[in-house]
Amino acid sequence: MDIKKEYEALAKKYKLPDYEDLDREFELLYVMDIKEIKYVLRFIRRRINDKVAWACTMIQSILQPNPGSLVNLQESNCFNSKDDKQKLFNLLREMMQVERKSLLLDIKSDEKGDAVFINESYKQWSSFKNEISWIAEKMHKHWSTVQEEKKERDRYFG
Repeated sequence: MDIKKEYEALAKKYKLPDYEDLDREFELLYVMDIKEIKYVLRFIRRRINDKVAWACTMIQSILQPNPGSLVNLQESNCFNSKDDKQKLFNLLREMMQVERKSLLLDIKSDEKGDAVFINESYKQWSSFKNEISWIAEKMHKHWSTVQEEKKERDRYFG
């Protein structure tokens, strides 16, 4: 079975995004030994959902850090303004709507619903990506600041 060919036939039927574009964003076939995928759109919806769920988990760990995780606590500190937290919560709310819609589709097993999900979530992904990039850049910058603060503290032995 050629998943790409089967998808392209379904893409024409449902006016879906280009396979290569989806693959670039969501790494559709990260497992190379798959012999058969019976429900191509369901599989692709789940791959999209995997990435959305990953981002939701990251955002949740910032908004409500695990007190046993030094990483969570440090990264949560770099989003300490009320505006940052509201922005994170709004993004989490939007992404959770996508994630939970995928959950409903897992229960219903509806090809047309999968197609609608793929179209809608692919369009939303570009704005999600911009927000996730903002988060990642802020966390990255924060870690270099933490290192500089530690160097500064290590100079004093008082």
